Amino acid sequence: MNLKKVIRLAFGLLLVAFLLYRFGPAEVAQVILSAGPEYVVMAVSVYAITFIILSTRWRLILKDMGENLSPLSAYRAFAGGMILSDITPARIGEFSRPLLVRDEIKIGIGLASVVLDRLSDILTMLILGACGLAIFFRDRAELIAVPLMLAIVAMVSAAILHSRGAIIERLRRSDRLAPIALFFDSISAVNDIGAVMTRSVLLTVIAWITHALRVYLLAISVNQEPSFQMLFLLLPLVSALSLIPLSISGLGLVEGGLAALLASQGIPASAGLSIAFMDRIVTVAFHIIAGWGAASRVLWY
Repeated sequence: MNLKKVIRLAFGLLLVAFLLYRFGPAEVAQVILSAGPEYVVMAVSVYAITFIILSTRWRLILKDMGENLSPLSAYRAFAGGMILSDITPARIGEFSRPLLVRDEIKIGIGLASVVLDRLSDILTMLILGACGLAIFFRDRAELIAVPLMLAIVAMVSAAILHSRGAIIERLRRSDRLAPIALFFDSISAVNDIGAVMTRSVLLTVIAWITHALRVYLLAISVNQEPSFQMLFLLLPLVSALSLIPLSISGLGLVEGGLAALLASQGIPASAGLSIAFMDRIVTVAFHIIAGWGAASRVLWY
């Protein structure tokens, strides 16, 4: 582990320590221990369904690019990529997915497919987050800056994809940048990229319904009941905090963001932080169980 990773990990742990100190470690632990196990099991089951949706989204993108990946391989690779994203800043570990199935698909096409896959996530965060802020925080105009930044990223990405032909030609003229042209060539293999992105965004919206349901079930397990609509629309913006490369996988940032979001619904801060920690434990544990076999190919070889 290099110095930058150590600093990011330390920053995340300090944030967690601060949150625990601020809201009381005893209260947080008490809430977690009081969780109803049946709701936690249901939350895990819902997360398993989420992975079916998201791995299907990625597999369909690969199919549009001329690569066939079995549902089971896609599921395992997706989970394996999430393990690596859990230990990397800005979740860049997800780009390891093609390496986990390198025996079944071409690496270059796989990387291009992950870019389109992640872009659909950003677009969905923009759509849902903007709607959520407009509905639940319409009196806080400054919060519109959050989806605005996502909109800028999305528009720049869309412009790059639209002009990919001209970009490829320029890249090919440079020996140093020629390998990047292969990446754009892979994206160009998609006949109707607009239809692909529309379908991917729709699948992502469905996936966010299950994400919201998972957090809702964890909240119910500790006798709290946030607005499901609020979770569905604003949870993507909380998740976007994991893309900020200040800590490993947004450690501390995401938990604080979710606690603040739940507090806006009248849920006590200690209970909100407990729900956030439970969600982190549930998701990371599921990633390890479902994707360790695939992720070990990158971690150990």
